[in-house]
Amino acid sequence: MLRLENVSCHYGEGVVAVKDLNLTLEQGEFFCLLGPSGCGKSTLLSAIGGYMTVQSGSISIGGKDVTMAMPDRRDTAIVFQSYALFPHLTARDNVAFGLRVRGIGKTERLRQADEMLDWVRLSKEERTRRPRELSGGQQQRVALARALIVKPQLLMLDEPFANLDRLLREELRDELRTIQRESGITTLLVTHDREEAFDLADRLAVMDSGRLLQVGPPEETWRAPASTVVARFLGYRNIFQIDSVVGRSVVVGDTRKTILLPDTSAELAKSSRHLIIRPEIADIRPISEGSGGSGMIGSVTGSRFSGAQRSLFIALEDGPDIEVSSPKPFQKGTRVVLALEDSSIHFLNE
Repeated sequence: MLRLENVSCHYGEGVVAVKDLNLTLEQGEFFCLLGPSGCGKSTLLSAIGGYMTVQSGSISIGGKDVTMAMPDRRDTAIVFQSYALFPHLTARDNVAFGLRVRGIGKTERLRQADEMLDWVRLSKEERTRRPRELSGGQQQRVALARALIVKPQLLMLDEPFANLDRLLREELRDELRTIQRESGITTLLVTHDREEAFDLADRLAVMDSGRLLQVGPPEETWRAPASTVVARFLGYRNIFQIDSVVGRSVVVGDTRKTILLPDTSAELAKSSRHLIIRPEIADIRPISEGSGGSGMIGSVTGSRFSGAQRSLFIALEDGPDIEVSSPKPFQKGTRVVLALEDSSIHFLNE
């Protein structure tokens, strides 16, 4: 449905926002561009929509080259972070506007607008209001309905939930995914929120400095980040440079501290440059309960509770400080033993 080949976008002299980027989206796919502010995500979206000229490369939508086409010739629709609703029009008229531009008669366009507003669950009372009289969530649904009513081949969303509170973001994410699946529309969402990308995407791309660093399904990307930059952006904290390997002990960094690995992983460490320990540690127990096998001794220095999970900060006696997830609480100062499994570990060669 969408093919980008060697696309580059510049701002002024020497400011490269997107560099030689290649990407393909399949029909009906929900794809997320994930990256920090300023990495080029929104610029790329603008280039695909025709709101910005590319300096090199090509853009194809539905098999048609649209590199030089005007926005209204690309069969796309975009929902901006600000929603960009017409302030003088009602919600219903905002949604019907695209059909009006296409010459659809008033009766038919309002009928279709009502069908679309039913789909995004906006009440009959709410659809007669103007944007300033609607909540952020209601405005978001109007903007989505306005984009979908013209039946574009490609729907683009630029941080559409950024201005909403957490509960509403989660509710609207669920609604968006349902609508996308029911409509089958190919969707490209730009976000800096990894939880949002993991929740919505069939595939995602981690982007930084105008380049795609890794493309793949969310779970695969999480379990096997391609670089330390990707790993850090995804939230990994236990990233260590491998200095040397002695038996099952990996010496990390310049501190000469060690991490004890299972035999299989220790062998792999010999040909790797970085070691990542996933926070889902295989076994963590108080010393008093025993380790259930050999492991590393440490003390709990603190914890963080976030509702769905609890993170523990552990200072290892002979190793570095690490952060792990735990289903149960541990008091600060508790001495614990950690035992890693192969599934807890990921290696990088960069």
